[in-house]
Amino acid sequence: MLTPDDSPDTPNAPRAQTPLAFRIVRGGAAVALTSYFLFAFGFLSNLVLTRLLAPSDFGIFALGTFFFALLNLRPKFGVDQAFAQHATTDAQASGTFAALSIATGIASLLITLIAAPILIALGYSQPVVLVTLTLAGVGMMDSITGIAWVQLEKALLFTRVSIVTALVFPLSYLPAFYLAYNGGGYWALLAQNVAYALLLLIGLWFTARRALPEIWHTRWTFSQTLAKQFLRFGMFVGLATIFATIVYQFDNFLVGTFVNVETLGFYDRAYRIAQWSYILVGSVLARTAFYAYSRLQNDLVRLTKTFAMSLWIVMTLGLPIALAIFVSADDLVLFLFGEKWLPSAPLLKFLVAYSILRPLLDDAGALFIAIGHPRRTTLVTIFQALALILAATPLTLQLGAIGTATGVGVAFVVGLVITYYFVHRTLPELSLRDAFLVPFLTMLLTLFLALPTSILFRALELPLVVKLFFESALTLAIYFGATILIRPRLTRERAQYVWNLFRQRA
Repeated sequence: MLTPDDSPDTPNAPRAQTPLAFRIVRGGAAVALTSYFLFAFGFLSNLVLTRLLAPSDFGIFALGTFFFALLNLRPKFGVDQAFAQHATTDAQASGTFAALSIATGIASLLITLIAAPILIALGYSQPVVLVTLTLAGVGMMDSITGIAWVQLEKALLFTRVSIVTALVFPLSYLPAFYLAYNGGGYWALLAQNVAYALLLLIGLWFTARRALPEIWHTRWTFSQTLAKQFLRFGMFVGLATIFATIVYQFDNFLVGTFVNVETLGFYDRAYRIAQWSYILVGSVLARTAFYAYSRLQNDLVRLTKTFAMSLWIVMTLGLPIALAIFVSADDLVLFLFGEKWLPSAPLLKFLVAYSILRPLLDDAGALFIAIGHPRRTTLVTIFQALALILAATPLTLQLGAIGTATGVGVAFVVGLVITYYFVHRTLPELSLRDAFLVPFLTMLLTLFLALPTSILFRALELPLVVKLFFESALTLAIYFGATILIRPRLTRERAQYVWNLFRQRA
């Protein structure tokens, strides 16, 4: 465990420190284990809620989430990233960050209150507006929680954050289960969000005060000069966040507005399943990689190797999960949610095809921000947002939710091309051909062999769970087998390197 005295920001830190690679991987392991626990528990919990609630309940919640994401100012000012990227963690920096975080939370709540009657006037239902207002209250709590969260992660205390989230997350579902079982509808989903935010606020502040006494026992001060510096840096991150909101949630707006909230419920469940590969691989990687890239920003050789390793992890672990979901989509939806949710299956096939692109985009975005080039992330998200609006809007009007999913794919492909043009300029020694060509060919081979075989499995009179298991296992086996056969040495060396980092400090 990294103690406060081991922090690189401590003035009298000893010269011989735990190697950065080990600390990042160890922290990443804690994040990964916690994320997988949360994913498993959240998956089972949402499975229960999905069977208890109606598709319209999820549609109402998803549309309200979009409106709050649009109105939420805190992530749009990028204060978390600005403070995390700042070289020091003294009383002035901490106090300025805390003031900006709370101020943006209050402003978001006020703007949402002003927007509520406007949404009613535009024809949106009262439940959608109530969801938006409640989430604004949750956002106010998040602005306070984020102060402690970023302090802990900046000190590389990922494990302590992970322990708190692992304890809080299961408890937050208790009121949701009660309300869902007793006919609470979309209020069950809101109850989970409120409970999680409140418990996390208490847990992380308690942890931060104990883990970082040298920070919390000093008197924080506010600096206008530093605030302007944070806001200048965060402005570009925040601009990217505005367009990222469009990229990742505008589809909910389109389906909920131009189709109906029930269809949005089907779309939302399909989207959640499609994100499994991102949750299991991409979200963990982006969360820890940012701090690694930030500390290696002046060492181009190590930075290139670290980013290449991140790409390899995404392609080796994230892509086969997405392929398994694609191949087994029909049986997977039927097994998880039941027959009434089968309209989600065709949507899932479209959405999962693009889910693997998100960790590739997020990883590169973390790189750009960490090395002080947030403008590149902003440009990428602007082009993605424009592509989504221009492609998905007419497609939704013509084809419904399938058109929306198609437009999402267009936006992701546009973003990928522009992103890795900038990556090539940032890391000229990185071979994108080696990073993408072999995984792409392996993916085609896997689909060529797995799809016909899955059709044969469905024709057999076998239990649903057996068919689902064989479809998924076969897809994974083909992909991993082909990867090892095509690049045996590289696969073995990188797998061994990661394993060694877990086992030893050097």
